[in-house]
Amino acid sequence: MVHSVMGNTTTKNSQRPPFWMKACQDLTKDSRMKVTELQSDEEEKRSVKSTTSDKSKNEKDSESGKQLEEERKKNNELQKELDLQISLKAEMEVAMKLLEKDIHDKQDTIISLRRQLDDIKLINLEMYKKLQECESSLKHKTELIAKLEAKTESMGSTIHQLDEKLQDDKAARKDLEETARSLGQKAATAESRAVAAEGDLRIEREWRISLQESMVRDRDKISMLTQEVESLKSIGQKYLALQEEQHVLKTQYSEAQKTLEEVGATLSENKLQLQELLEKEAAQAVADDTPTWTSDKDATACTACTKEFTIARRKHHCRRCGHIFCGACSEKTVALTGNTKPVRVCDACFAEVRLT
Repeated sequence: MVHSVMGNTTTKNSQRPPFWMKACQDLTKDSRMKVTELQSDEEEKRSVKSTTSDKSKNEKDSESGKQLEEERKKNNELQKELDLQISLKAEMEVAMKLLEKDIHDKQDTIISLRRQLDDIKLINLEMYKKLQECESSLKHKTELIAKLEAKTESMGSTIHQLDEKLQDDKAARKDLEETARSLGQKAATAESRAVAAEGDLRIEREWRISLQESMVRDRDKISMLTQEVESLKSIGQKYLALQEEQHVLKTQYSEAQKTLEEVGATLSENKLQLQELLEKEAAQAVADDTPTWTSDKDATACTACTKEFTIARRKHHCRRCGHIFCGACSEKTVALTGNTKPVRVCDACFAEVRLT
């Protein structure tokens, strides 16, 4: 709109000549008129001179010469002034052309600057939109980081709870070991007390039920802990790029897994003890076929290979001869009279039964 107004103004100015040009034209016109008047006066004087007498001519010759000389001077001055005005007019025309060219150049510059200004406005608008998008993205990422930090704190609390549960499991494992030792002592007492076999068996059955319930509870705890550990691993994998402490968490998970495996091993040992108790019950049910059992306290080494018993190398009774062997020397089973299922026997008894 501004460009159109400026264009209209420029068109009007180009159609109408400037005031100084008009003044130059008027001045030139006046100078020409004066020159014309002087020329006409000179012709009149010449005509007057030709018609007058010689006397008056002689009298007035000097005066006319002076006037003519003055008129010539004036004419020369007017001619110089006319030349000066013409030169000024030419200079003014050149200046006017330069001015018009400068105006056109400036108008083109203004149009170019306005276009650049419009482009800059568009760029500023785009940059403003991008700035708003960046601010929105930054706000979203800040909120996401805050949520991740909150989840990380929650993970720390969960890990602390897992540590407490692991400590509880360790305490439970110790209790199970105490229970296992107590069961061993009671089993030895039951073996030495043949008269009170029924009472001891009842006590052992109660302990067996208690162990089974404890095993079920431990399995539930292990399953729950395993699920929680897997959940923590999944969460840790999702936020691996944001939390450099993941390696510490993996180490803790590994330790927890090892502890769970140790608890599982303990449960397996308890299961073996329970199986041995069941086998002892089955063996004690057949009074006529039961051999004289060697006491656990009296046996310190395997009867066959003479290897000393340890926590890993446990004691096992042969259900046929009653002596105590290690697991490798009593891993065979045979069906004996009075037993519905095959029972553990030593290698020597196994060979004898096979021969018979």
